[in-house]
Amino acid sequence: MHLQKSVNMSTAAAAPSAPAISCGLGKQQRRRLAAFDFDHTIVSQNTDTVVRDMLPNELISSKALTDLMESECWTEYMAEIFRLLHAQQVQESRIRDVIRCIPEVPGFVRLIKHLQKRLNFDLIIISDSNSVFIDEWLRAHNLSDSFKAIFTNPANFDEHGQLQVRPHHQQTDCKLSASNLCKGRVLEHFVIEQDLRFNIRYDHVFYVGDGNNDICPVLRQRACDFACARQGFAMEKHLIKNRNKLKLRAQLLIWRNGFDLLEQMCALPQLQGHSIESHNLETEIARRASTAATAASSAPPEQ
Repeated sequence: MHLQKSVNMSTAAAAPSAPAISCGLGKQQRRRLAAFDFDHTIVSQNTDTVVRDMLPNELISSKALTDLMESECWTEYMAEIFRLLHAQQVQESRIRDVIRCIPEVPGFVRLIKHLQKRLNFDLIIISDSNSVFIDEWLRAHNLSDSFKAIFTNPANFDEHGQLQVRPHHQQTDCKLSASNLCKGRVLEHFVIEQDLRFNIRYDHVFYVGDGNNDICPVLRQRACDFACARQGFAMEKHLIKNRNKLKLRAQLLIWRNGFDLLEQMCALPQLQGHSIESHNLETEIARRASTAATAASSAPPEQ
């Protein structure tokens, strides 16, 4: 698991156009897969903009940065942000501290652990953040061993302490995706590779996201799969508005937080592999936690 994760993150730009094929001997394994976006899905903020906001406002709003952001090459934009942070003598330790302190979307740590340990899911992340940010946050929340693979923009701190980031890949085929990351291609490739190389076939694939760049992967899902869109965010609005036009085959789940999503998943007949008593207890715990999280998020801020 660690080897596969390391390869996916550090050699993303050199990903092959077709999966390597081995003999595929042995009994086929039937499993379930959950693929997660990261920003505004697992974590409650955008990791890139949180780190960008460490810069002085006059730099963030400068014409040079604004023009670069509007060029629709986000990876190049963030590379310049990291250069400016280094020029401002912002240390690696401060950047890592800021990332570790980003709160989870309520209930997502519990959701991830439950899917992996209790419901026998394979878990992956497909994100336009970067490997340094994702690794740092997962380690801080004891989730490093929870994911079978992580697909994102590879990054590292160089010998001078500057954060360097590179595109996951370069693509021009998918108009729903950024040039540096087509999440649909990544998800499709992973599922095929697991089948051909490791004889693992996924009976159900859950894709969990929030943004417009999460549309492509769910449009490639089957009728037995689940598109899980965060309520009130761009992914849900786009799918609801254009559902018939997009010809979405997957079943649509709308979630508010991790507790709510876990409750919905535990209620699905497709996941009834554990005891009724256990299911009822887990559903009730998730229901109560979801209610509490919703109430907390809608409470007026303290003056």
